[in-house]
Amino acid sequence: MRTTRTMVLPVLLAMMSASGTLLAQDAPRWEQLTPAQREALIAPMRDRWNEAPPAQRQRMLQHGQRWQAMTPEQREQARKGMRRFEGMSPEQREQARALFAHMRGMNPAQRDELRRHWGTLSSEQRRQWLRDNPPPVRGRD
Repeated sequence: MRTTRTMVLPVLLAMMSASGTLLAQDAPRWEQLTPAQREALIAPMRDRWNEAPPAQRQRMLQHGQRWQAMTPEQREQARKGMRRFEGMSPEQREQARALFAHMRGMNPAQRDELRRHWGTLSSEQRRQWLRDNPPPVRGRD
């Protein structure tokens, strides 16, 4: 992993402006990257793929295919959701995972009702709901 970071650092430094911040107009498009820069960006994903068990590889492939099928607006919405998730506390993440898993099989009206109901619950009632409806087991955050 240290080698990957060492390889990516020169790429990022080369793309930085004189002020020390990466500007959108300074960052080249994929087609403009050198083979070495492309390799530096792809290497961590290759390592993650090679270390993953077959079931995880299948999920990774499905996620990639789903991403490719999204519109630009859907991709931006997904990015916003991920940033929001990353800003949550571990307890909030657990709640979000449990709610998402529980809502997956619901129709829109049922999801709206659960959201409304969730907003009326106290902290203790939410913890009890989580004990009754635990989130799926995940390997990472």
